[in-house]
Amino acid sequence: MTDVTSFDGTRLALYSWGDEDAPLVVLVHGLGMSADSWGEVPRRLAEDHRVVAYDLRGHAQSGDARSGGYGLASHAADLGAVLGAVVPRGGSAVVVGHSLGGAVLLRHVDGGADARITGAVFVGSGGAGVTAPGFPGRHLPAWARARLASVWFALLRAGSRWGRRLRPVRAVSDRGIRHFAFAPGEPQEAVARMRDDFLTTRPLALAGSALGALADDGVDRAHSLTVPTLLVHGDRDPEVPNAEIHRLLSALPDGELVQVPGAGHMLPLTEPDVVVEQVARWVGRVGGERDAAA
Repeated sequence: MTDVTSFDGTRLALYSWGDEDAPLVVLVHGLGMSADSWGEVPRRLAEDHRVVAYDLRGHAQSGDARSGGYGLASHAADLGAVLGAVVPRGGSAVVVGHSLGGAVLLRHVDGGADARITGAVFVGSGGAGVTAPGFPGRHLPAWARARLASVWFALLRAGSRWGRRLRPVRAVSDRGIRHFAFAPGEPQEAVARMRDDFLTTRPLALAGSALGALADDGVDRAHSLTVPTLLVHGDRDPEVPNAEIHRLLSALPDGELVQVPGAGHMLPLTEPDVVVEQVARWVGRVGGERDAAA
């Protein structure tokens, strides 16, 4: 593990696997999770790629936010800092975002294309902020979004604090996590892994990051993501409904959708074979197009 310092002095914990000369893949995890939430994916991709992952600010081994807070703009600037540290001069990367990671990527390119990014993969991500799992905030009036923001912030912060104290009551937390993130029948081991990540995220980082993404409709920025973009989506994802993933697909200049039958939101943990296969395929496609254009 190494560190990267972001724009406001926040320390980001960075992890890497694979040969430094191999095609580069950068992984951005979701809300309340960590680089560990990618499961086997980094090590398996590292057989033919250089893989880099990092913990979001305030998550896992990364430091608490300094002056920049936990809004999407800060998370997007952190991605820029990571790319600046790991992409060699004249080089490029395929960025893979899970859940909130997709929204971070869309916010990052909102100000203009990043030449260091030559391809993107969204894994279990519709790119849009939500007010509650599966409930798009863009449909609410401004006053309702503001009120719900304050309520959700308080609930998330309190829930995270109490979750730490009540971790022995695993059946309660596991039922909630399974309801909001997993399809019926998906393995308990994956539920437990997500629970342990989520309940150990610092309350302010969890609540602040969620609040920062609240009702932020990243799909409105999808036109800025002009590189080839692959969407890998579980068709039983309770967090990202099928209508949301198709809305993102229709807004992308160059998008492709792969649906995973019967799968939920945590594809890196429940469907690592699919994630590894599709990311590797996309890196190959992007590299082939770049070589043809050279």
